[in-house]
Amino acid sequence: MLYQRRIADNQVISAKLELHLRGSRYAGVGTHLLGVVTLGLAGFYSLDGTSMLVWAASLLVLNLWWSRRVNRTLQTGRHFSQRPAVFNELILQAAVSGVVWSGTVIWLDAHLSDLVFYLSVGSVAIISVVTIAVSVVIRQAYLTQLIFSLGTIAIWLAWHADARPFNAGFSILLVGLSVFLIIASEWMSGAFSEMVETSLERAAMSKDLASLTDSLKTRNLQLQDARRQLAEQATIDELTGLRNRRGVNIIINDELARMKRQQLPIALIALDVDHFKIYNDNYGHPAGDQVLQQLANVMLEMASRAGEFAARMGGEEFLLFYPNVSREGALEIAEDLRKRVRGLKIPHERSPTDEYVTVSIGVLSCVPDWDVEFDALLKSADDALYLSKTNGRDRVTCGDLKLDEGA
Repeated sequence: MLYQRRIADNQVISAKLELHLRGSRYAGVGTHLLGVVTLGLAGFYSLDGTSMLVWAASLLVLNLWWSRRVNRTLQTGRHFSQRPAVFNELILQAAVSGVVWSGTVIWLDAHLSDLVFYLSVGSVAIISVVTIAVSVVIRQAYLTQLIFSLGTIAIWLAWHADARPFNAGFSILLVGLSVFLIIASEWMSGAFSEMVETSLERAAMSKDLASLTDSLKTRNLQLQDARRQLAEQATIDELTGLRNRRGVNIIINDELARMKRQQLPIALIALDVDHFKIYNDNYGHPAGDQVLQQLANVMLEMASRAGEFAARMGGEEFLLFYPNVSREGALEIAEDLRKRVRGLKIPHERSPTDEYVTVSIGVLSCVPDWDVEFDALLKSADDALYLSKTNGRDRVTCGDLKLDEGA
């Protein structure tokens, strides 16, 4: 499951209490009424009719009272976990119910024949088996009833094993049945708990997802505005990951001023992909984009120190900036860059220059005066790049700045 809502324990307990009450409201009461009828008939012809009627009427009143009590509890509210009295009442009702059935069997023991008596014991056992379906949600309540009913009867039969011929056997059967019901109740209670938790999780997920719908709509509008603003303020070229012209303009003035103050040389390396239009026409623009991305990766590797940067100035034109690099150093870097691009061995079958993609490079290195602007430096590097193109491409040309007094 990709999303799962954690349900608090008190919510699970509350839901289980509600499920238990709803089940016992009708099914539980109906089961006990069936027991009243069965045991009432068993003792009706052996005991005084008035006594049996009083006994039956008392149990009917008790069951009706409990049914009404459950209805009122359900109508009051569902947060039963915040009302410990509800849980305590369930345990008390289960104990009373168990005592009633075991007490009735013990009371009838002295008045019934063997056959009718054992049928009465079997009726109580059947009630315990049937009750598991509605009472096992709250397992403590079911075990309480089981102990006070079958457990008490089993002890009574064992204590009076000689009074009737099958008391000992029935005692063993009731103990075995009780053990089986205890094991079964544990499994069924776990299944009910899992069902309740799953139901609560799904309900909570539905509620959360419904509440998220409106907020997501608002969030999407906000994200669209944010993307619009980021697109306007972006300093990174989306295709290559290099700085774009805006990104260069943001940092170049500070870097240039620092070099001017320290009177250190700067190096600009301008490069252009040779016959890139022909490449796009031949291989398609997606392939051309991949070429630019591979070149960008090479330049990022070569401009990784502090103050250095690589930028895509537009189309297939790129720029590298190096602080405190002399003319000789800049030429070495440019030549290394040219060779690395050739080393990629990107096929360019229609290129008039070479069978692989190549680049033309213009280099400028100088110690900038205070009057020198970046545009002037960039133009000098572009002029050197133009010379590389006109002189056959796939080469490095170093240009000069007229204001440069020697770099």
